[in-house]
Amino acid sequence: MLWVGVRCDAAVAADRELARGDRVPGMAAGQAELVHRGVGDDLEVDTTRAEAMACARVIAARAG
Repeated sequence: MLWVGVRCDAAVAADRELARGDRVPGMAAGQAELVHRGVGDDLEVDTTRAEAMACARVIAARAG
């Protein structure tokens, strides 16, 4: 099993949340760090600047 932490800058996540229009405002920024506390990930990807497909390739390569 591979535990993957998917991170994103809180401000970028908040912008994406607003753009989607179907999210609770403020949830992304509020949970940006909270969901990672106490979790030991095997791998982390950051979607702040990386495209989803690039992150998926990193995960797939690690999963082997």
